[in-house]
Amino acid sequence: MRRWLRLIHKVIGLSLGGIFVLIGLSGSVLVYRDAIDERLHPALMLVEPGLGQDFRHVDEIFNAAKSVMPPVAKAERITLPRHSKATASITYVSETDDLDTYVYEIFVDPYTAQVKGQRLKIHGDDQFSQSFIDIMAGFHWTLFLGANRAYIIGGIATGVIFSVLLGYFLWWPVNGNWKLGLKIKWSATSERIIFDTHRTIGFYTGLILLISLLTGVAMIFKPATQAFVSLLAPIHAKIDYGKSKAADGHVPITPGAAAKIADTVFPKGRLHWILLPSSPTGVYVVGKQSADEPSISKTYQNVGIDQYSGEITQIQDRNRSQFGDKFMEWLFPLHTGEFLGEAGRPAYVLLGLAPFILYLTGLSRWLFKRRSRKV
Repeated sequence: MRRWLRLIHKVIGLSLGGIFVLIGLSGSVLVYRDAIDERLHPALMLVEPGLGQDFRHVDEIFNAAKSVMPPVAKAERITLPRHSKATASITYVSETDDLDTYVYEIFVDPYTAQVKGQRLKIHGDDQFSQSFIDIMAGFHWTLFLGANRAYIIGGIATGVIFSVLLGYFLWWPVNGNWKLGLKIKWSATSERIIFDTHRTIGFYTGLILLISLLTGVAMIFKPATQAFVSLLAPIHAKIDYGKSKAADGHVPITPGAAAKIADTVFPKGRLHWILLPSSPTGVYVVGKQSADEPSISKTYQNVGIDQYSGEITQIQDRNRSQFGDKFMEWLFPLHTGEFLGEAGRPAYVLLGLAPFILYLTGLSRWLFKRRSRKV
């Protein structure tokens, strides 16, 4: 049985390992996605705050961005600076006469409300028109095959999960001396060193790799994951933030006013973003982040607000969430290592390098055996 399991482990590794190596390396890059993006575009994304300066009002920042938008553009989101030297960003959608959609991102100095510049963020399926980090993210999730084919990545990851589990089974020494699988015998032959390296690295990184793989698969097949989790605990598949009531002749409230209303619900926490109404019946969705949230990319303390009356239409409070919602909230932070904070980022960078080492040592061992059989 071990011989057949070893064969399956080898076939999966040799056939899917190369692709998984590239996925892992791109994942290592994405661990520092925000910092890398800022270093690549400092003129757009970084500022030098003056001593004692405070951020300008949200409405000033938004109005500065609106002043450079095309008249027919539709503003989508205001994202506040993630740290004291970062710019605020406002995304908007612009459509051409042939219905080609472009999404742009405008960067505004939060201390002066001056526009720093803008860039094309999304142009249909042309992923190479995006920034380097967005290109890496597109490759990591879909191999540039498009969101509708992300299931291919899910299938590859599922195969690798099976291979990792087989690797743990095969790791256990036949003679029962498990300590042999936890060290590399550097005085041995090169073939033995390669074998020990493959086995040892696999043991120490396998569990974290499994967590990253399982959470990735769960997010790719999100509807199936939600259906399964809902069997165990209640889960809100999607929050309905309601609609704004018709108010002919009424002027919509400003994003800043919406943020102030959200403060009455969540007085603490950092204002992360404001999703703007997408239609005359759309609502503001104001997201705030608390210090104990595992994610730094999304918000789970959100307030839906009628764009005319300012009435609260819906509240998402992570502190009142049940197990099912908590489970879905933790998928992305577990996959990326965000839940560990800055201290955990280096570990996840190394985790992304582990598939490369495992593939290289596994391939080398296979070539060694192949050559020995020919001799």
